[in-house]
Amino acid sequence: MQTTAIHKAKDLPPDVRRTVEALLGRTVQEDENISVRAFVGDILKQAPIGQAREDAYRRLRTRIDETAQRVKDVPEEQIDAAIDEAADYVRHHRG
Repeated sequence: MQTTAIHKAKDLPPDVRRTVEALLGRTVQEDENISVRAFVGDILKQAPIGQAREDAYRRLRTRIDETAQRVKDVPEEQIDAAIDEAADYVRHHRG
């Protein structure tokens, strides 16, 4: 089942183009590409507030610090190369 569609704005039927513009809240230019994606999940749920937000921040900082400790002796060029390799893999092996 297809979950992503990409179309050139100039190729959209007028009613679809108006719908896209209404969703975006702006006019779509002829040379733009329009991407639509459908997925399961609640991406629109609210960000945590109060204590839950502070806890999430603390967990994130702990995770970042732990990761930094694990790679503290790895040269920056090697880290950059690993990131580039991972990004290239994802670009060419999408499911």
